[in-house]
Amino acid sequence: MSEFTIVTNTLRRPLELVEKSIRASLSQGPSIDVVLVDQNADPLVFPTDLAQNPRFLHQKTPVPSVSMARNRARLPGDCQWIIFCDDDGYLEAGYLDRLKARIAGSPEVPIFAGGIRRTDTGEFYSKRHALGGDMRFFWNTKLLMGSNFCVNRRVFERLGKFDEEFGAGAPFGSSEETDFAWKAFFGREPMVFAPELVVFHVPPFAGEDRFERAKAYRYGYGKGRLVRKWLRKGHPVVLVEFFEMLVVPLLKMLPAVLRAGTRDLAIQGAALLGRIRGFLALEKEAS
Repeated sequence: MSEFTIVTNTLRRPLELVEKSIRASLSQGPSIDVVLVDQNADPLVFPTDLAQNPRFLHQKTPVPSVSMARNRARLPGDCQWIIFCDDDGYLEAGYLDRLKARIAGSPEVPIFAGGIRRTDTGEFYSKRHALGGDMRFFWNTKLLMGSNFCVNRRVFERLGKFDEEFGAGAPFGSSEETDFAWKAFFGREPMVFAPELVVFHVPPFAGEDRFERAKAYRYGYGKGRLVRKWLRKGHPVVLVEFFEMLVVPLLKMLPAVLRAGTRDLAIQGAALLGRIRGFLALEKEAS
């Protein structure tokens, strides 16, 4: 057993992608455990060498959402730090050694947001990650992404884990990691962006058009709900996110219009519509 545990959840993902993620996690060295929360009705079947690895804990938990799956991960008793990684991403070699160095250098910090790079180009997944920033400022809290962050177990539990209304498969299908980051921010838990803690992730919007439009709408709906939730909690600073969530899709739609990029235009339009409807949905409930 180890003080570090990597938690990955999986649902309807090709076996080869999940296996690649798990093997990369196990390759970090003998001082780490890997928990796979398998949400599939028919659990994945792994090669014998992986299935029998004592550091690989394959847990069958057929729940519908990412937040429920991660909240229900059964952690080893010695676990002090949880590393979250998506099933279509994988940790770069040396990740754990760099994380240990970060923890040793900042013992007061319980949450580290890692850098995410694309599997196709190696570039940062988003401009936000490329720029980085100080997470003591609210506008940098979104540097924490669910596909790559590390949190002290006691702090994770003290903050109430993930809000199960948010995340893929939940009523509001995104933003569970931002909600968690805001819990930490408003709870005065220090967070640090550590871009050298790299997870490689499949590029965004790489799927079929209809799927990506639906995904953009679903993610937007969750973001709108999230902003309204925290406004209701009395945190007006989240208006920064409110204006950004409206302006950014519009800015991305402009070049799509100029080059007749109908695919990008449709995806950004779906994201914008979802954000507005998500925000108004909660406002209606509050009235």
